Amino acid sequence: MKVGRLVLSILIPASVMISSACANPLGDLFGGGTTAPSTATSTTDSFNGALAPNGSLVFTFSVATTGNVAVTLTSVSPPTISPLGLGVGPSSSGSCTIANSTSGAIAAGNPQLSAMENPGTYCVKVSDAGSLTATSNVTVTVAHP
Repeated sequence: MKVGRLVLSILIPASVMISSACANPLGDLFGGGTTAPSTATSTTDSFNGALAPNGSLVFTFSVATTGNVAVTLTSVSPPTISPLGLGVGPSSSGSCTIANSTSGAIAAGNPQLSAMENPGTYCVKVSDAGSLTATSNVTVTVAHP
């Protein structure tokens, strides 16, 4: 019995010292010790250009850290209710490879495309499949990390 008391008298103070050295010793066990990932600062780029009937425009932008890229066709002037094509993808050596797209983009305040992207150079493409009757000024915004 004396050996048991000796072991307890050593283990209890040792465990208290170890526990007090940690900010939250049981936090990892119960989920309280994890920290939320830091929120990267988001950048919004705005691009403008003249889109001819049956034409397309390509704009490039850079993503600094992995995160969500949101593309919005914000305006078309003169206004049209006809949808335009909108796409996003990697850009390399002046070549734009569309990886995510829609053919039904109507100018609005909410993103029409969203994709998780890694750091790198990307492009956004706006195109007309024949619904425009005259050259239109378009504005596209891209929110990205």
